This record gives sequence, C-alpha cells and structure tokens, in this order.
Amino acid sequence: MTDDLINRLSADLAPVPKRALERRLMLALLIGFAATIVGTFLILDLMMDRPFGGADTALMFWTKFGYTLAFGLLGLAAAPVLVRPEGRSTWPLVVASLLVLLALGSGSMMWMEADWPVSMLMGQTAMVCPWLITLAGLPVLIALLAAMRSLAPRSPTLAGFAAGLIAGGFGAWAYSFYCGETGMLFMAVWYSLGIVMTAALGAVLGRILLRW
Repeated sequence: MTDDLINRLSADLAPVPKRALERRLMLALLIGFAATIVGTFLILDLMMDRPFGGADTALMFWTKFGYTLAFGLLGLAAAPVLVRPEGRSTWPLVVASLLVLLALGSGSMMWMEADWPVSMLMGQTAMVCPWLITLAGLPVLIALLAAMRSLAPRSPTLAGFAAGLIAGGFGAWAYSFYCGETGMLFMAVWYSLGIVMTAALGAVLGRILLRW
C-alpha cells in the first residue's frame, strides 16, 4: 500500500531545471528593480533639485555607486544558499564579516575628510535619506519575498535579511543617482543606515512570511 502510494505520488515528477532557484531569484530581482527604477524616477525626480546627484564630483559619484552595489551583490551571493532547507549555517558569519569590512572601509573614508563640521554629517537630507532608500528598495524586497514564499529556507529570518540586504543595496544604488550629497561621511552613515533598515525590515517580514 505504501509503495503504491509513493509510486503514484512520484509518477508525474519531472527533474528540476539546473539553477532554477537562482533564475527565480534573478527574475524577481529584475522585476523589483525595474519597479524601483520607475518609482525612483517618478517620486525622487519631483523631490530632488536635480537628477544624477553628485555626478559633478566623479570620485564621490563612483564611490556611492560601488559602495551601494557592494551591499546588493553581497546579499545576492548569500540568498541562494540561505533560501535552501540545507542552507549552510556559516553564511551568517561570512555575511557579518563582509559587512564589518564594508563598515571599516566606510569608516576610513569618513576620516579622509579631516576636521569635518556637523554639516558634513547631516548634509541637507540626513533625516529623509535612510527612509527614501528603504522606500526605493521596497519593490525589490516585495518581489524577492514573493519568490521565496514557495521555497523552504532553513532560517526564514536570515533569508528575509538577505532579501532586505539586496533590496537595500539596489535601492540605495537607485537613490544615489538623485542624491545631491557629496560627502563621504554622509554616505558612510546615512546610506549605511538606510541599507541596514531595509535589511532589518526584510528579516522581520521573512520571519513572518517565509515560515514553513
């Protein structure tokens, strides 16, 4: 009886295509990021004085470009492992180590601006920058969590954190094109805070939505 049931349940099974999980996450990222680009343009173009903020300072523009993208790619590297039931528990340590390295790098950039006044820290948009980064990353976060719903992560919280880290990084990347702030200290503090806020939101939502 048991063998017959197993045979019937497995009769229509087809092999899962290679890299199906990675392709699902990439598709979700592309959909969410397209929505982020459109939403950022529609919202921030009306709020900010100019697009391509800081583009007149080439070093700062490319620093923001690389810094934010590094967070997104870090989350993208961790996500395919963390959404699996057998996801390796060493990944949180790797992610934490890389985040510390990024934080140390941003800290060294902060001190490049010697004798900085408070205005360098606060700029003109410190109170809205982290929130706008989180807002910009929301479409990516929603798309990734929707894609992860059909998976079985070993830790829903960590899987959600990875999704939030991707969303925060790519959301901050999109936001940087409209941010007129050109101080490294500002980027190190407020961009990082926006990315961390998005990652934390992903962890909370992942704990709720990705349970199985």
